[in-house]
Amino acid sequence: MTDRPEFIVLTGPLGSGKTTLLSDHLSFADTSDTGVLVNDAGEVNIDGAVIGADHRNLALATLDGGCICCSLGNDLQEGIDALLLSRAERQLGPPRRIILETSGLAEPAPIVRSLRAIRQVAFDVRIVATLDASAPFVGDNFLPHYAAQLAAAQTIVMTKLDRLSPQDWNRCTAEAQGFNPLAAQVVTDQPRERALSAFSAHGDRSAPGTARFSAIAASASRITVAFAEWKPNASWAAISEWIENLAGFFGSRLLRLKGLVRPDGQPDPVLINGVGDAFSPPRRMRLDDDVGLGLTLILRDVAVDELFQPFCGENQPVVRVR
Repeated sequence: MTDRPEFIVLTGPLGSGKTTLLSDHLSFADTSDTGVLVNDAGEVNIDGAVIGADHRNLALATLDGGCICCSLGNDLQEGIDALLLSRAERQLGPPRRIILETSGLAEPAPIVRSLRAIRQVAFDVRIVATLDASAPFVGDNFLPHYAAQLAAAQTIVMTKLDRLSPQDWNRCTAEAQGFNPLAAQVVTDQPRERALSAFSAHGDRSAPGTARFSAIAASASRITVAFAEWKPNASWAAISEWIENLAGFFGSRLLRLKGLVRPDGQPDPVLINGVGDAFSPPRRMRLDDDVGLGLTLILRDVAVDELFQPFCGENQPVVRVR
């Protein structure tokens, strides 16, 4: 047994359900001794805004400015400083557990190395990876850093199992085991059970198998991250037309699209959340803070010039490439 606080790195592929899993855990578990850090690849930390809106009493800090594993500065130290200050202002003690939700593009190894330089305390570090059971585990869309996320994990949480028949579950767990035969697996389609098991030190271990990293063939340089921002007078019709045409043009090359827009005449921003060409219903968000508006786009094998095409007739957004 140890008295050191626990630091959990929550990682996983784009759109695999990290934010949903974390939000469920914060709803179902006693998290009074837990602090949360949220990192996002885009200019606006949308996941942090969503978590903060759904859990307003939470000690939360966001790490902006891009994917944390790519920015080798003091972002992680500054995030932990902000988290400790937030708890102190609420007269709470130091957290016994910190959960860092990473960008879907992050690799765990640089983050773990950065934790060694944190000045306040040494942590017991654990890595939890989410994996969308309904998505292909190999092929062009399964990028090499996804394999790195799975390989580093002590626990792999299978998500979106409700989209599959129970007969397919064993196939999915065997696939995940092929990437990391040593990891515990959380395999359930019940949100409460999944959320509570994911961040415990337990899981349903499968028998060891043979890892198959050679099946992955892709390059991280193939990824482009961009940000689209509209003028205040943009209508919902113009915004939705641009999104629809963008998704149709890029097809499977559009890996992720997420952000907040405020159409003309709407009092609250609207959350847009898409994985590939599949989009969740738009969600109206009531936010206390003035969260930046715009959409983060993560694409594969895209020439920069392609992003500046007119995808609709009016109120084109300004697009910036990171």
